[in-house]
Amino acid sequence: MSKQLNPEPRAPEAIELHWLDGAPPNGLSTGTAFGLPWPRGAADRTTPFAATGKNGTVPIQTWPMAYWPDGSLKWTGHAVGSDLSNVGTGLTVAPGTPNEPTAPVSVTTGDDGAVTMSTGGFSVGFPPAGGTTIISSLGLSGSQLAQNAQLVAHVQNAPDADFSAASPSAANGTIVQPASIQRMLGRFENIAIEQSGPVRGVVKITGKYTTGGEGHADFLPFTIRFYLAAGATALRVVHFFIYDGDQQKDFIKGLGFQFSTPMSDLFHDRHVRFVNTPSTSSTGVNPGVWGEAIRVVSGLRRDATAAVLGPQFDGQATPAISTWPTNVSSGLDALPIWSDYSLDQLSSEHFHISKRADKGGAAAWLPATGQGTGQRAAGVGYVGGARGGGVAFALTDFWQGAPRSLDIRGAGTDVATTTLWAYSPKAPAMDMRHYDTVAHGLDLTYEDVGNPDPNPIGIGRSYELTLHLFGTTPSRQTLADLAVQHTKVPQLVSTPEFYASQNLFGGRWNVPNLSNADAATIEKRKSDLLDFYIAEVDQRQFYGFWNYGDVMHTYDQTRHNWRYDVGGYAWDNGELSTDLWLWMSFLRTGRADVFRMAHAMTRHLSEVDFHHTGTFAGLGGRHNVSHWGDGAKEARVAASTLKRPFYYLTTDELVGDLMDNSLQADQTIMTWEPLRKVFPPPPPEGPGRLRIGPDWTALAGNWFTKWERTNDTKWRDRITTGMRDIAGFKYGLFTGNGAAVGWNADTAHLVDEGGEGQGSYHLTMIFGGGEFLMEAMDVITDEPEFDAAWIDFCRLYNGSNAEKIERYGKSFGSGGFNNV
Repeated sequence: MSKQLNPEPRAPEAIELHWLDGAPPNGLSTGTAFGLPWPRGAADRTTPFAATGKNGTVPIQTWPMAYWPDGSLKWTGHAVGSDLSNVGTGLTVAPGTPNEPTAPVSVTTGDDGAVTMSTGGFSVGFPPAGGTTIISSLGLSGSQLAQNAQLVAHVQNAPDADFSAASPSAANGTIVQPASIQRMLGRFENIAIEQSGPVRGVVKITGKYTTGGEGHADFLPFTIRFYLAAGATALRVVHFFIYDGDQQKDFIKGLGFQFSTPMSDLFHDRHVRFVNTPSTSSTGVNPGVWGEAIRVVSGLRRDATAAVLGPQFDGQATPAISTWPTNVSSGLDALPIWSDYSLDQLSSEHFHISKRADKGGAAAWLPATGQGTGQRAAGVGYVGGARGGGVAFALTDFWQGAPRSLDIRGAGTDVATTTLWAYSPKAPAMDMRHYDTVAHGLDLTYEDVGNPDPNPIGIGRSYELTLHLFGTTPSRQTLADLAVQHTKVPQLVSTPEFYASQNLFGGRWNVPNLSNADAATIEKRKSDLLDFYIAEVDQRQFYGFWNYGDVMHTYDQTRHNWRYDVGGYAWDNGELSTDLWLWMSFLRTGRADVFRMAHAMTRHLSEVDFHHTGTFAGLGGRHNVSHWGDGAKEARVAASTLKRPFYYLTTDELVGDLMDNSLQADQTIMTWEPLRKVFPPPPPEGPGRLRIGPDWTALAGNWFTKWERTNDTKWRDRITTGMRDIAGFKYGLFTGNGAAVGWNADTAHLVDEGGEGQGSYHLTMIFGGGEFLMEAMDVITDEPEFDAAWIDFCRLYNGSNAEKIERYGKSFGSGGFNNV
């Protein structure tokens, strides 16, 4: 296929990039990474790349992400470090010799298998595999500021006890038994160095959660990556887990990342901080910071004076106690030591802070009234001392992914323990069961139930956090700046004009056309639709641990609400490729709000709506009341075709892993073939059955992605096998009842089983199928018979009866919708 909207891409001399949100970020504490496309033949694996910022040269690290069939680079990944000084408002990347960073990343492995990441002054130690300590130490300038990091899960054996539902006839004194809860720790089984500098280091750890002995069997397999950038004093962490428990008895009650911080300062020089969500005002971005000392000396009957109160409030070391007013210093030991702190965001709309004195469980929690409550916390905090330093922490998408908590214990002891709860133990336990115990069917609702029954096994979820080390307590403004960074993570992108010139992801698109009134009207409608969906996320509060990133499928005009409780019409789960729509809209417009919605949606769809392991491995659950839904398990939901824009624009390694998981669908679809409730089952000896679209196009898109990422031609051969089979069918892409054909997972052959013209073909090319085929035909240029079959399908889908008879000898209805 050579007919394209845009001319053949040409190799750019240099690629200009700018910050997604326009202005430069206020910091780049963990560096950033981005991907760039290259025309065929423009660069190969030996081509070096250099970067120049608005203020000078910028060290850059490069790696291949995808290849053209001739082995030249199709996409490259790039990383820059934490030094923003030369970047300014953007970068220019071009072939050339990169500069070395002044504080490069090194990643080394000891004889015992322990791994160390370092930038010189900042270091991270990982112990040998096999234990439950994930990070042994985090150090800054020779001082160990954090240690003994662990992954924590609380699992209970039943739903939360419903104390409000006791039978009215129950006798007084009846005891409602609570569930039993087990604490589990993540034990890592493997550690691998994925990148070793000089600008970016990446370490990957995999394992499972364990009780370490008797109790619950090991489960919840996890992957956790650690990212360190040149010059950085912060560590980025991305954790992903898969639910492989029993939905009837494995209720997750808490999931978090825990670490310890040595505490050596005097109590009145130790500090805790929590940060509110940044809000834009006439004076700019202004997050509020809640901060107190472990022993507070303000508000007393006796005045400690401004010389003491000012530094304590600001997080600075106070003067020597001998200089304090004696009527204050003499009674210091009588003041409470506030040792425990908790910020709980149990919904997207409310958080509260509490603290407790050092009596542990013997003392009550005290709500921090006033400034200790609010709507949305940033998920940023700090624990440490004015002289000894400490750790600032950030849990990304904090309120969007509620229920979450930040918990600090023992700040009044020698070692404080901080837990960043990605799922708060103070919230109801996760209930993974289906929303009803009976089937509702496809008649009045649109729920495909039974064979299989709804089951969450194999779905997953990620969370991201960052640990910042400080030699002294950071200022309130510094923490506020960190909150801004973690609220809108800095991202470098290019222009819509550049992306369009490279014919990305099918290439039949261009930047908005405002050249005439009709075109302007169409573009306004597109923009209005984007505005509507982005606004609906917040207006309808499409938030929550499992929900964030998704939108609803269909609206109920009577109730004036989305059909959240109607089978088949609730969560969208990427129906009609919502995620691809958002990514293509970003590429066309460059809108930051569209990018961030697409980012969150791809995270959700690639994790929650996709079974990564188990019976349905490689398939996803289609639109339904719960994300893992009903019996409709389809390859299209998990298709790599829909995840590629996210992966290539951001270089995200986790999405790369999850796209590989989609390859399992080749075999799984043999068992859970999508038309098993419509047609009699295929013979046991095979072949299986699928639809050319959206099933084969989803599988072929997975192979295409794996082929370009590895340059392994076995994946191309699976695509061309199917192309030749389709080209050989008498009715081409109109073959089969609703495009259903036989399928051999081992050989990738498709088999014509007849039935053409007996069903709707309107699903054949949606869910990214059309975009994928156009790109595939641009790359695979030696299958002219398939090209002809594609052209026939495009020409005749809306064709007249006479045109269909002329081509195929018969007429038939193409489908329920007119396609453009």
